[in-house]
Amino acid sequence: MSELKRIDSCAKRPIDIWTNYIFYPLSIRLVYLLRNTAVTPNQITLFSLFLCLLGCAGFSTGIRGDVLIGLVLIEISYVFDCADGQLARYRQQFSAIGGWLDQVADRIKEFAIYFSLAYGYTRWHPNQTGVWAWAMVSLFALYLLEYYGQIRFKPREVAPASSEAGQGDSTFRRAQRWRSFIPFRGFIIGEQYFALLVFVAFNAIAAFFHFVAILGLVMCAYRPAVQLYKWSRGIA
Repeated sequence: MSELKRIDSCAKRPIDIWTNYIFYPLSIRLVYLLRNTAVTPNQITLFSLFLCLLGCAGFSTGIRGDVLIGLVLIEISYVFDCADGQLARYRQQFSAIGGWLDQVADRIKEFAIYFSLAYGYTRWHPNQTGVWAWAMVSLFALYLLEYYGQIRFKPREVAPASSEAGQGDSTFRRAQRWRSFIPFRGFIIGEQYFALLVFVAFNAIAAFFHFVAILGLVMCAYRPAVQLYKWSRGIA
């Protein structure tokens, strides 16, 4: 097995389509370049946070050129965010502080992105203060979705299923496999960064907040419903 394939096997899957086909090809090659260096996963996490905050400084000006530069830096920061865990799994270099640092850095980045984007936008659109409410609803939804993602359900023990029920579960499992090819299927982190990329690139800042807030709240209802169904059917 080649080193790239070994590193690729260290990437978390299943994941959203954007991360799998856009961000992972970059992060895997980044890990390949760093694999024999002294760089640690925690250092990558901190550098990812630094890049993101630098990008947010561009967002906060509201000037189109600065915003685009900030967008590039933030998207690169997500590549590094993917790489830290891949490098840790490749080297078997795990630590409690590393997991904590990764989670804290992600939450700081989310707040910084949405705050700076709203701040920069309202500097040039002072009458559109309602964007702050949309930004806060967006953050609430994203934080709640992240909380859902940390919950691990133990499948419920159920009696042997009838043939009809078993066929229904089989259909559900097939749907779950195909679901990975559906854009914004669960609005997980890679989908959030891709949405940021598209909306901000087209200067649709207010529309971005509307999209994230509405889709995020929908997913806050959808994802627990799926987990409840899986638990009731004894599906892992």
